[in-house]
Amino acid sequence: MLREVSVSRAMTAKVWRERVIYTAMSLFVAWHTVAMIVAPAPGESDLIKGLRTVLDPYLHFFNLDNDWGFFAPNVAKGIVLRYVIKDDAGTLHRFDPDAGLNWFLPSSIWFHDWYRALLENPDDFGEEFAALFCRRHAELHPATITLFAAAQKDYGPLDRLRGKQPLDPEFVKVAPVKSFECPP
Repeated sequence: MLREVSVSRAMTAKVWRERVIYTAMSLFVAWHTVAMIVAPAPGESDLIKGLRTVLDPYLHFFNLDNDWGFFAPNVAKGIVLRYVIKDDAGTLHRFDPDAGLNWFLPSSIWFHDWYRALLENPDDFGEEFAALFCRRHAELHPATITLFAAAQKDYGPLDRLRGKQPLDPEFVKVAPVKSFECPP
């Protein structure tokens, strides 16, 4: 009889534990679903503003708070880093560091993030990149390096049908970012 009571209590504890776990998981799924619905919603209504106050830490922590459309993200046009090295003789050598990157490898993402940081903060990171690129092309005896931001212009399906590429000169606006002296 005593054994039956202890088995019954163990079963009851197990059932309650399972119910608590199931309820916690259900609450998490509901919380996450509400967060995913509120994240892309425009913030004009008082309801959305109130929910955002509660959900913002969660959205920021998991990087779910972005300005994408929910079903069709608004893909930004890319900005590509390019640079020109002027050697001792005054000859200009143009380089596109993205040219050798394979888009299917994680290193492509890492380098694009690196280049984006440089283009957004040339005063903070410019000298390091200039020194890196000058060392990379030491055989040219570089004197100066100029960094450029190449921003994409509008490019559509008709352009693709005409055999054009997104980074053809007519679809790219190039602006100088900063110039540096190469270390000897």
